[in-house]
Amino acid sequence: MTHPYRYSMVVDAVATHPYQAEVLLHTLRENAAVPPEAITVQCTTRVDEEVVGAFRQAGHETARIAPYLDGRYCNKIAQLDCFDTQLDAAVDGVFLLDLDVAIAAPLEIPEPSAVCGKIVDGDNPNLALIETLFQAAGVPLPEIVPSDWQGRGDTVATNLNGGFIYLPRGRLAPLRAAWRRWAEFLFARPRLFGARAEREAAFKHVDQLALALALASESVPLCHLPTNWNFPCHKDRRPRLHRQQEPLRALHYHDCLDEFGLLAPAASGFEALDSAVDQVNASIGAGLGGTFFDLFKQGRARDALRQVSALPAEPFSAAFRSRKAVLPSGQRRRLILHAGTPKTGTSSLQRHFGDHRQGLALRGWWYPPPSDTPEPKHQHLNGLLRRGNAQSFAAYVEEALRDMPDSAHTVLFTTEGIYNHWWDYAPWAKAALRHLAALFDFELCVWFRPPVSFAAALYVQYLGNPPTEDEPRHVYGRDIDFATALADPWFRHHLDYLGFLHEARALFGADRVRPFLFGDDTVQSFIDAYGAPLPAAQQRRNPSLGSLGARMLRIGNRVPTSGDQRERAIALVRNIDTILGEKSVPFELDERDRDAVLRYAQRGWSAVQAAARSGRDNGMVNPNRPPL
Repeated sequence: MTHPYRYSMVVDAVATHPYQAEVLLHTLRENAAVPPEAITVQCTTRVDEEVVGAFRQAGHETARIAPYLDGRYCNKIAQLDCFDTQLDAAVDGVFLLDLDVAIAAPLEIPEPSAVCGKIVDGDNPNLALIETLFQAAGVPLPEIVPSDWQGRGDTVATNLNGGFIYLPRGRLAPLRAAWRRWAEFLFARPRLFGARAEREAAFKHVDQLALALALASESVPLCHLPTNWNFPCHKDRRPRLHRQQEPLRALHYHDCLDEFGLLAPAASGFEALDSAVDQVNASIGAGLGGTFFDLFKQGRARDALRQVSALPAEPFSAAFRSRKAVLPSGQRRRLILHAGTPKTGTSSLQRHFGDHRQGLALRGWWYPPPSDTPEPKHQHLNGLLRRGNAQSFAAYVEEALRDMPDSAHTVLFTTEGIYNHWWDYAPWAKAALRHLAALFDFELCVWFRPPVSFAAALYVQYLGNPPTEDEPRHVYGRDIDFATALADPWFRHHLDYLGFLHEARALFGADRVRPFLFGDDTVQSFIDAYGAPLPAAQQRRNPSLGSLGARMLRIGNRVPTSGDQRERAIALVRNIDTILGEKSVPFELDERDRDAVLRYAQRGWSAVQAAARSGRDNGMVNPNRPPL
């Protein structure tokens, strides 16, 4: 039996487009029961053939279109070209869908013989400009109606939001010709759109305004859909046309994707929206991954690194650059930056290096004097990146290497704070790290563990951390359950393994960032990977508190205490937890919390596992490093 509709979308050579298309395709299948062969993915000629082939392999029809007019928004007009001869007589019509749409329920169109769409969200462009354009085109002005958002002005009845449009089969040919004609008419007359500043804001709506002219000039039957068919998620405003008794069918999320590729709407106060978003996100988190998600994360990393501009001046002194970063032979010294993550054996690694500082120095390894912390790590490095400036950071590094012997060929800094606070760093801090890396034969290494156990251990760790007024204030030293901690963006960002990996690679270079998978012995993994001249380490585990200890921490967090009181109380809790041993069963997440963690983290974890195994198999150690 032929499916009654066809569905179409346009993919361009934009980093987010393949992933957004995958979300749309997945939700069409899962939530609207649309078969793959009823969907046409139209790719511009700028899209790589590998991307097109992936859509084709998934069972979808594909088509190539040339960029049209502005090469961005107007590309959607070219979609109608391939439907002139391809539509079966049993097909009622075609849905044109923007990529930033996710489907939440079946699309049972109310009037298959009419053009169906939702009126625009707001009066952008305003009614006065629309009147000017219709007058210039010689097309009678349609009925004036309120836009969808409460209090956002009037528009014309044919001015539909372009994210979700249904066109009946019998109207495709005349609309195709009229839409192109009016788009080219408007595109050739930019001065109609007003002064330059106003023009830049309005001219991007040429495709939408051309359709408004086409619908009016062709006297096409029109059905206004309620907001439920095209719910705008990008602004926290009340839609006028929302029907509470009907399901939300399509979510128009615009740029509201979070770092995990899930919908994160700005709109709030709608129980129906919250439910639809949760349903869509559960489906995305469980059902999507692979190449397109990785491309999405790479694009996000590039966007983040665009904020990292060059420092106004070189922060490191000429003497440091010539004497400390370079060996007497002229080769660059190796600098290894161990960035964590927390709860992956970092304390054991730091203690082992701290215990053997002198012996390491005699063998050409320089472990700079550690900070005054329980573990011999370089916490001051992280503190300066968070709260200092490029000059103070450089001064610390230079001082840390001041007594390094000329024979040293390898420097190791270690602090899990690099990962823990990566997303807190200002652009200057990442620029300063890039300056440091450029001076040395540099590699950043980071250990990752399965996200469910990582999140549980991190939560218990943060219960015991002293309260703070800066970024972690909602999770450090609080009486909160795990679900509340996971709802905090700062805590949740720690599950963005792939985001960190791609950002670090974009900052330092792909061959300068090495991921490892957390196993039984981080110390031995480091020794094996880098040839560190260290004896095998005695296993020194730093186990997380059990469930009883976690409950005691939460109780203690209800009472304000001084720093000394808090340290004594936490030490007492740890002692009790240790004494009870197996009776204090390990803290574990329940099924709901595990599912929530995996929704955010599973796709990134899978990609990081593949990257770590690839690096291990292929070798990521620079062959030009000086001999040990």
